[in-house]
Amino acid sequence: MFKQIAIIGASGRMGIWFSRYFKGKAVTLLLHDINITSLKRSNSVIICENLDKCVQNADLVLVCVPMSEMSDILKKCILSMKAGAILAEISSLKCRSFKQLKKASKTIRPLCIHPMFGPAANNLGLMKIILVPVRDESVELRILEELFRGATIGIIRDPKLHDKLMATILGLTYFTNLAFAKFISKQDYRSLKKFSGTTFRIQSMLSMSVLIDDPDLIFSLLSENYMVSDSIHKFMIEAEKLEGYLFQKDRKKVKSLLEEIRSIYQRKNLEESYANIYRMMSSLNKNRTVVV
Repeated sequence: MFKQIAIIGASGRMGIWFSRYFKGKAVTLLLHDINITSLKRSNSVIICENLDKCVQNADLVLVCVPMSEMSDILKKCILSMKAGAILAEISSLKCRSFKQLKKASKTIRPLCIHPMFGPAANNLGLMKIILVPVRDESVELRILEELFRGATIGIIRDPKLHDKLMATILGLTYFTNLAFAKFISKQDYRSLKKFSGTTFRIQSMLSMSVLIDDPDLIFSLLSENYMVSDSIHKFMIEAEKLEGYLFQKDRKKVKSLLEEIRSIYQRKNLEESYANIYRMMSSLNKNRTVVV
């Protein structure tokens, strides 16, 4: 189905991931990036200095640029692409990019997707990709399934709902992990790590993994989705409420809060989560004595 695939933003971390993924698919890759010197040619890879020429003959154009640049790049791609080609974008926010894809000529087939994995992922069977249908859900779903066979696909039909969910899934998660990492950085982390149990080890691993991401990406996730600030504000209200109960040594209110939360998540789900944590950490848990 695809003979030529253009990847815009090919030197970025996700651009590199998609380049590697498609390189073994018997297609010609057309790579473009403002940082063109970092791109390497090969038998199946063509480096394109000009964006228009890069996309004009491609069967699929995959845009992997920062969120702040996505709308402008999509506009430029639409003007130069051939009829029948697919224009896909992977932005973590969808309202703006969705509008651009919606405006595209009917001869361009849009694909609005959000890979819910990072550039270190290597097992497609364990990955999730979100599809936000633009025109024809069944057609767009079929294209996505063909491109990424084995991946789990979730469908969110409203771009605003997507961004609302991401305000918590990404925005709040990054915020809490950054705050945790900042606090721990001022402690004796070496001793904390030596004597930590499962919960701390997993939390610190999550916080460290967030720090690997590009600072511009982190800033965009936290600042460009206007709903993130609302999620953070509500989170801080709950945190301050719990802090107040503990400061007042109000055992009754803390127990009531725990019972309320447990009733929402249900005991079965809590027990499954607890068991999953220990399965995840089994390879890291070792019997050894440490002394500080």
